[in-house]
Amino acid sequence: MTEQIHEMRRHLFSERYRVTASVKASGILENVWREHIFCTLWLDDQSQSYNTLLLDIKSESELHIDVPLNFPKQIEAGLQVTVLSRVDGVISGFRSQILRQEESDIVLHYPDAIYQLQRRQLFRVPPTVQDPDEVEIYRQGALMVSGRMQDISAGGIRIMSRCPKDLPFQPSEILSQLVFKIRDSDLLHMPAVIRFVDNHVAGATGVILGVEFQNPPAADQEKVAQYVQTRDREILRMLGIGLRSSGKQQPSSWGGKIKSWWKS
Repeated sequence: MTEQIHEMRRHLFSERYRVTASVKASGILENVWREHIFCTLWLDDQSQSYNTLLLDIKSESELHIDVPLNFPKQIEAGLQVTVLSRVDGVISGFRSQILRQEESDIVLHYPDAIYQLQRRQLFRVPPTVQDPDEVEIYRQGALMVSGRMQDISAGGIRIMSRCPKDLPFQPSEILSQLVFKIRDSDLLHMPAVIRFVDNHVAGATGVILGVEFQNPPAADQEKVAQYVQTRDREILRMLGIGLRSSGKQQPSSWGGKIKSWWKS
């Protein structure tokens, strides 16, 4: 599971993201059901995720979901679950518990609340092979280091970089600016701060940097946000996410697509 989804699970279920209007909350579930939008399910305290579809809604009492591929054969009633989906490009989700497992359905308790994460800057996307990915990292009191963009969001960028020849990168290090291009853009200049530094491979001479933009120029940040949104839609189209269907889809017909659903 990607770092992005770990972050969603940590931060989504708070009052600030709760959908307070009951009509809107029920409308979100109706949309997921009627549009056959793929969902990702986790059993609480487990890192493995399962992909599924919402099959039916029973008068705000029960939700029926498709039994995911490779799902455990025996599940205890009362087990807590987390469910996330993308609804109109926005991460939406709920917590619930399993009531029972039937032959082809898993029955969940109708959730007490629906949550939506409105911050699109958390959407992280990789560039295509044709997109520019070079990044120049300008540091205070140290030499410039070049790297390659691994993925980008409206709030920051992940970079694979050579290890500096002078001073090693440090978490919380303030960067004078990042200079890079995205598709169809001129050079962008973004002040930034390093949030994490990870070794790419043990003993390797490169590192992975997680970098957050700091008070970037509004026009440049808007260009990044538009690029992220475009790439997000391209990835969803490529994976077939959100395709309409007139009936229940069989796992064998979409299993290959959903394996990498959240790899964006």
